[in-house]
Amino acid sequence: MKKIGVFLVDDHEIFRNGLKQLINSEVDMEVCGEASSGEDALQQLAAAAPDVIIMDIRMPGMNGLETSTLLLEKNPRGRILFFSLFDEPDYVAAALEMGASGYILKDTSNKIFLSAIRTIHQGKYYFIGEVSDILVKKYLDAKQSTPGNGSTQEISLSRREEQIIRMISNGRNNKDIAESLNISIRTIEAHRMNILRKFQVNSIEEAVEYCKSAGMLKEE
Repeated sequence: MKKIGVFLVDDHEIFRNGLKQLINSEVDMEVCGEASSGEDALQQLAAAAPDVIIMDIRMPGMNGLETSTLLLEKNPRGRILFFSLFDEPDYVAAALEMGASGYILKDTSNKIFLSAIRTIHQGKYYFIGEVSDILVKKYLDAKQSTPGNGSTQEISLSRREEQIIRMISNGRNNKDIAESLNISIRTIEAHRMNILRKFQVNSIEEAVEYCKSAGMLKEE
């Protein structure tokens, strides 16, 4: 059985070594290369020909988003899994926008990390929270079928989405919102991602500005 070739891009050597041990201990995958920066990755990846690339999002010099954009320009079929400390939905949206196949957090379990690699290798998506494969595909289909930003006149938010975006506009973070509404942080993340999809924007700040300008942030 051919093993899944995994290439690691992260500026922390100790962290890369831990991932190598974990990946190489699995019977169906192995690390086929590694780089400590985006620049190094661009030089090495052509020769390594990995099945899945594990990419840190914030690195000195060229960051993960910039590196991945250049990689996918050369190889549109490349499969990139962002592995980051940062759980901001805006980062997830940006990763999806530039063509990543997945995004998980560095404090996740070994089981989830390995599952993400296998899922992406099968041609599916793996994103944090409750952002499912169906939602990701729906977002991509919307971007392809409707170029440019959507008109706020045509956008309809659910009551829950209105609550969340109003609280975001007031400076509340995911944890505060989840506690106030008595729902999970993952559910908040899923709603935020859906809001980004509806407005066809890359950041929640853009969606908030659209709502404010269109008078959509109604008081409860």
